[in-house]
Amino acid sequence: MAYQHYDLKITIVGGGIVGSSIYRMLKKNGIEVRLIDPKIKRPFPSLIHSLLLKGKDIELAKLSLNFYKKFNIPYYPFKSYTLGKINSSIIDSWISAGVNINVKYVNWINDETVEAIGGDGLVSVGSLINYTEKITYRASIFVNEGKGFIKINDKLYESDMIILSAGAWSKYLINVKLPVKTYYCWASLFLSRKKEVGSNIIYDYVNNFYSRPVIGLGLPFAIMGDGKVIEATPFQQNICIEDKNEVSSRISRRLGEVKELYTSGNFCEATLDMRPAYGKIAENVYYIGGFNGYGAEVGPGLANILVEEILSKKEDTYFKEYKVERFNEYNDDFEIGQEPHEL
Repeated sequence: MAYQHYDLKITIVGGGIVGSSIYRMLKKNGIEVRLIDPKIKRPFPSLIHSLLLKGKDIELAKLSLNFYKKFNIPYYPFKSYTLGKINSSIIDSWISAGVNINVKYVNWINDETVEAIGGDGLVSVGSLINYTEKITYRASIFVNEGKGFIKINDKLYESDMIILSAGAWSKYLINVKLPVKTYYCWASLFLSRKKEVGSNIIYDYVNNFYSRPVIGLGLPFAIMGDGKVIEATPFQQNICIEDKNEVSSRISRRLGEVKELYTSGNFCEATLDMRPAYGKIAENVYYIGGFNGYGAEVGPGLANILVEEILSKKEDTYFKEYKVERFNEYNDDFEIGQEPHEL
């Protein structure tokens, strides 16, 4: 769709997957935009992108995949195997999304699985983030009488429009209350006796863990995890040894003995209903976030919806269920639930 260019200066605060996606889309449409990122965290080189989701999340994931292709972000497809009871309507939605689904017994997994071809892969989010032009500042947003300003070193700067997309840091970078909590999520690099883990993705809802290749060369290394949600503010990472041992035990039930080589993690942001949110939170301030650890899957897709709204000056109604306005009345007394990409 062609849009009439208008004199608008936009500032994005937060240069992760979503902020970088928004920047590229706006820039491509001729909008004057700057991306401010404090470089607080280092991005993972690659993350899972999957169409094996639920509801309109699948459509967002397809939009994300289109974005990766359009902007030449490296994407590496893999077969995936899902174990556990899955509603037939969900499987039908995967097939409708173009995924080739087969129910089959897999010897090295030693169980019947739902094999998916064309539904999963690893996307090089490191390439997206590292090669997006940005300014490095410890910036925040100050809202006064309904209008937002960029705050850097106690000085306020105006911008026609501000987009807050700083993930788990967002709620700490603005003086407006956001309907989110933050938590620490982690995974470990394992050495397995089964080389197949190096070239396939596993979603095991029987033993409650996931496994994904590291670099996809068929070597017996994989990143695996699914520990307990640890509610925490950023920089308060705290991995419980007992939880790590429990996750390792669950993985071993399926794959036999595995050896932990390295554990790392990052901070995620959860809304009350554990689904992403976007929309206006001040006269000239948009928020987009609450991706619950699956920003690589649906982040660029929801970013695309936001950019379309900005460029067309028309509110999207089809994806209205993601609007932040659904949380007009809320309090912080809620528990972080199941991540929405889990079935």
